[in-house]
Amino acid sequence: MTTEQIKYNDMSVKPSGMVDHLSDAQWAKVAPLLTQHMHYPPSEVISRRGDLLDHSLLLLDGLIARSVPSGQRARNTFVALQFPGEFVDLHAFPLKRLDHDVVTLADTRVAIVAHEPLRELLNGDVELARKLWLMTLVDASIHRHWVMRNSAMRALARVANFLSEFDARMSAAFGMERQSLPFSLRQTDIADATGLTSVHVSRTLRELREHGCCTVAGGKLLIHDRKELHKVGMFEAAYLYVPQSEMAP
Repeated sequence: MTTEQIKYNDMSVKPSGMVDHLSDAQWAKVAPLLTQHMHYPPSEVISRRGDLLDHSLLLLDGLIARSVPSGQRARNTFVALQFPGEFVDLHAFPLKRLDHDVVTLADTRVAIVAHEPLRELLNGDVELARKLWLMTLVDASIHRHWVMRNSAMRALARVANFLSEFDARMSAAFGMERQSLPFSLRQTDIADATGLTSVHVSRTLRELREHGCCTVAGGKLLIHDRKELHKVGMFEAAYLYVPQSEMAP
């Protein structure tokens, strides 16, 4: 058994991240449903496409990919990444079966919310239902940006844009910008997320380092010049809809 189940009774402190779209009062209603936590090692498939799901996950720590398998010999395609403070698969609540795998990319801890008690809660709280719907719409906005980036941008801009997004979403998870971020992705993972080859990724990472933008090394993303990284990647963060209150001044 590679997973570890842990029981928690206190989720009163709201995590930083996209979940900050919920008010404190709304979080106080959701938190009691999140008493069961699971721990997963890297490269663990949490759920496979087509599985019948009766729960959704809130990512507390680590990194998760939504991945579409492409056959035994073909590489998989990452269609989304999820960061701490984000619901991973809230769209499983109405859909029940997903069209992709949910895979850990780092040592990961999630909280589980069962769909039936969530349904009962939302039936009596239209505004809370709207906020959770908002978060699934943000996922859709990010997905549209990924489609644009991976079809319209050249390799250097594509990887710079991807790393800029990683920086922005990790900063949201921490509640502040950092110059050094944990980075568990391999070059093959970046390739799967950007539609490039590993050779292209290696070349662009070297160019970004030589430009003085950032360095990926030793499990860290080191930001040297955030403004220049954004310029190279033509990055504008509006599509992320990051809750304004969660970023420290």
